[in-house]
Amino acid sequence: MERNDFNPRMVTLARESAGLTQSSLAHLAGISQGLISKIENGFEVPQENILGALAHSCDVPPDFFFQSDELLGDGLVDFYHKKRLTLPVKPLKKANALANVRRLEAIRLLRTLEFDSVVRFPVCAPDEEWAPEAAAQMVRATWRVPPGPMPNLVALVEATGVPVFIADLGHEKLSAICMPGIAGKHVIVLNEMLPPSARRFALAHELGHLVMHNGYASEDMERDADAFASALLMPAYEIRRELQGLKFRDLGQLKMRWRVSMAALIKRAQDLGAISERQCRTFFMQLSKMPGGRKRESGEFEPENPRLMRHLIEYYERELGYSRAEIAKLMVLKEERLMECYLGEDPRKVRSITPQRRLHVVPALEA
Repeated sequence: MERNDFNPRMVTLARESAGLTQSSLAHLAGISQGLISKIENGFEVPQENILGALAHSCDVPPDFFFQSDELLGDGLVDFYHKKRLTLPVKPLKKANALANVRRLEAIRLLRTLEFDSVVRFPVCAPDEEWAPEAAAQMVRATWRVPPGPMPNLVALVEATGVPVFIADLGHEKLSAICMPGIAGKHVIVLNEMLPPSARRFALAHELGHLVMHNGYASEDMERDADAFASALLMPAYEIRRELQGLKFRDLGQLKMRWRVSMAALIKRAQDLGAISERQCRTFFMQLSKMPGGRKRESGEFEPENPRLMRHLIEYYERELGYSRAEIAKLMVLKEERLMECYLGEDPRKVRSITPQRRLHVVPALEA
């Protein structure tokens, strides 16, 4: 990358994805906050030593600041996120930046690969308005999901070539973020703070945004995305009979069968008329009195973990002959972070160990 390709927006992106303020970055880099401000606003181009200090402080390679790719989410307009009105600005900025970084890393791997048999990502036409229930039925039909509980939702989404990430989004009220990309290059980031049942619902919620809203915001989009998630995970025509005469003691078994939270089951039962509003309030009061309450319900199942990015990295390494240093350079991240975040390895323990050859399978190519 040429020195005149310096992109000041990438300094802001690196800083916010690391959860740093201008003053904290200035302290770590040993420079003034005023200089940081001038650099981010394009009034100063940092010298090589300052560039290195900024990169080290944000845990990115210096090449990170020379990327020219388009960023999404400025002003929180171009991407969808599930948040509460009380969510502080700082974790929202961090989450937005983190999603942008993950999106750039994924795009760099995906742009040079061709998927011949990718499962189609279902999207409602821009000139059509789909009700959440109908949109959820369309998705299940497109993916040929059999009747009953939804299978591994992470695997189904990633089979379309859309990577799913699990990361610390900085605040439990921010359940997930999705970024609609060009030509279906979407990215979904789920909050690792959530228990598996809540994380699965959050993924279905973000999927609803990408399927129904297709780059456009609306006043009811959050409510519609919740309704879509409920309909996708608990289809009315299948679950209604199981919710008739619902008792609180039934919720644990239903949770394991449908792989949704007890809170989601209670809400779905009320929406379908299986229980009254009064019963709904009583169930929620009982749920709140349980150990962990509504935030940490008992009886969680095993989480659904993403695999697409790891398989893509292994494909570059095993089939295309890339070294890990070259893959890290392609993704514009440090090799240590590639190993830790994407391969689940401790760089300190495996630095001198030659990795064993493993059978490579890309889920997206199997579908």
